[in-house]
Amino acid sequence: MTQKNLLVRACGGLAFAGVLFYFLVATVLQFLRPDYSFMGTPLSFYLLGPHSAWLHIAFYALATAIALLAVGCYIASAPPARSAATLVLFMLGAIGVVVTALASTDTSDKLSVHGAIHLLAAALAFIATSFGMLIQSWRFRLDPGWVPRFRPALELAVFEFLVLWIYALAHIPANGFMQKLTILLILLWLAQTAFWLSISRRV
Repeated sequence: MTQKNLLVRACGGLAFAGVLFYFLVATVLQFLRPDYSFMGTPLSFYLLGPHSAWLHIAFYALATAIALLAVGCYIASAPPARSAATLVLFMLGAIGVVVTALASTDTSDKLSVHGAIHLLAAALAFIATSFGMLIQSWRFRLDPGWVPRFRPALELAVFEFLVLWIYALAHIPANGFMQKLTILLILLWLAQTAFWLSISRRV
């Protein structure tokens, strides 16, 4: 096994662990915060109050996972399938996740400076990561080793992209649920791709 292959598998394994940690923490908090409505409360609110430190750590773990996945996919792909745009988008998404955690959201209707930063960072995290997923999935078709992964990756990325814009534009009453569904779909794509990297046998 080459050093590049070891690096790719390490990136995949660590990214998978980061995504799983984020999912577990975010899920457990749904039960530890009965004062919040699962359907109506965005996940950002859980960054405040009891047990919020765990979610902050989970956000940083997720950002690290996105960055590792970006590097792993770039290294693991044949030159024709590599995309600098994907690398940049995932890195921007990771930065957006970190800033989202650092700048607390507004819990009232009044928009503050840190609340505005939080909203912009969250939008960057969602949009950059989602576009990165789409482009990366599409590029899989250009690498014989990734071709079998092309269709499931693209289908999930497209579905998540549609759900993201329904969440952003439709103003559905169950706003918290739609946000969490969007995040879950992103996590599924990231976990799936990280797992593929972790079992990669070729570079």
